[in-house]
Amino acid sequence: MTDCPHMAFTASVGVARLEDTGQFQAHVKIECAQCHRPFQFLGLPLGLDLRGAAMSADGQEAHLAIAPVGSVFQPLDEALLRGFRLKMPGADH
Repeated sequence: MTDCPHMAFTASVGVARLEDTGQFQAHVKIECAQCHRPFQFLGLPLGLDLRGAAMSADGQEAHLAIAPVGSVFQPLDEALLRGFRLKMPGADH
């Protein structure tokens, strides 16, 4: 472990065009700017999600599905069509 308080950060974002599907993904990595320790993402599934978010096997890179505005439904449009969920902190339902 390190004594670094992790007060400053660097982030890199790459954009990939998935040739076989024509879809896009943002790949995000974050590290401490002082000690260069990588950060890992929490709560994302491992692997690839073409309509959402996932992370690399080591958890250090988030893979986020993205699309040009106007080429897919806007978030609120899609929520109105499909419904939506709210998760309350500490609730089991």
